[in-house]
Amino acid sequence: MVKKIIILLLLISIKGYSQNLISYITVNPKDAYIGQPVKLTVSVYSSTWFTSGIDVGNIQVDGALTVYFRSVSNTRTFSGKQYAGVDFFYNVFPTKEGQITIPSLTINVESPKTGGYKGIKHIVKTKPKTINIKGVPLGYDPNNWLVATSLNINEKWSVPITNIKVGDVIQRTVNRSAGGTLSEFIPATKWDTVKGISIYPKRPQVKTNKSKTGVSSSRVETVNYLFEKDGKVIIPSIEYVYWNSYNKKFYHKVIDSLVVDVKPNADLAMLASIKKSLQKENKEEFIEEDKSFLILGMTVKEFIKNLLFTLFALFLLFKVLKRLIFFYKQKHSEYLKSESYAFKKVKNAIHKNDYNAFIRTSNLWLSKLDTKNRTLQKFTNNYGTDRLNKVLTELNESNFKFRKTSDKSSFAILMDEINNLRKNYFKEQNLLNKSTLKNKEWLNPIKK
Repeated sequence: MVKKIIILLLLISIKGYSQNLISYITVNPKDAYIGQPVKLTVSVYSSTWFTSGIDVGNIQVDGALTVYFRSVSNTRTFSGKQYAGVDFFYNVFPTKEGQITIPSLTINVESPKTGGYKGIKHIVKTKPKTINIKGVPLGYDPNNWLVATSLNINEKWSVPITNIKVGDVIQRTVNRSAGGTLSEFIPATKWDTVKGISIYPKRPQVKTNKSKTGVSSSRVETVNYLFEKDGKVIIPSIEYVYWNSYNKKFYHKVIDSLVVDVKPNADLAMLASIKKSLQKENKEEFIEEDKSFLILGMTVKEFIKNLLFTLFALFLLFKVLKRLIFFYKQKHSEYLKSESYAFKKVKNAIHKNDYNAFIRTSNLWLSKLDTKNRTLQKFTNNYGTDRLNKVLTELNESNFKFRKTSDKSSFAILMDEINNLRKNYFKEQNLLNKSTLKNKEWLNPIKK
């Protein structure tokens, strides 16, 4: 009974000095069109307070662009208890039809226990949220679709169009400013073809402005008109459409058509030169634009092409290296069993002035050469010289009879004589100067 009371008091004590943390995501609306901003709020609350700042950071949403605005400290009541917290405000701009998901967020916070003052590190997580994204409504051009709270259009001509003649180049600029959207969503102007006029668009200038509560953007487009024929020319109207997500209404903005009376020009020789110059300028404009999307100094197409080539080359290199390594291991294994390697061990023993090692390695070496001459003495009698017999006798006596260290000069003589011994053997076997030996275990012949 006493134990139960102690445990109960312990639980009450822990509960009294703990703190509750709440984190969640809200989105509004839950159904939106492509390009329509969805208000996203990330909220983190504590039953005590936060002893350090909270950093949610940029939120990456697949199929949408996210813009962060601000954070606001707040208090809320949960289950009759007051909590202190922070709300983070974002806008999510969908870029594709279907469902997009605001992922679960992991947020690091520091908050003290109830009655305490020292912050304790915690990790809180939010639940993911799904938003349904609708495509462009039927009857509306996806290439001329815009969701915005407002749209202002300003048109400007480089010179008055009341006195135009053949060969003149006039620059037309259309500036659109939209509220509540990003510059990425303002569609490009469709410049209709006009008989008797060549049109050369320049690279557009786009800009997004962000405040603490919203965004606005602009797109400035400029084209050069080259008038090539005289007479009356009609420059068609341009219509822009946008949908206001606040009042759920569609709006149309129109730049009226123009009638231009183009006067003739006797000097038509310069027309071809002007046209060529404009074509070159237009080409350079868009080459420069393509350069802004380079990856490691290459266009996306070139990068993918080079990447695939590199991967294929690496695959071939891997295959070749794999074969070479296998071939090397096979040849190296054969070499370790060869007469050449055995003789190399003999020479290493002589070089180290180690007579015992010389005896062991020479027996192995002889086994690679000829089964008829199993002993070094017999092999020396058949193919060696008196000098070799003499130095072997001296080395034997020094190491086994007198138990003293042999003179280094004796090993130098032994090195010369053992090389000659091997050469004499190969001469007799008619193998000297051949690139390979008849015995498959012999890899490299003796050089003169």
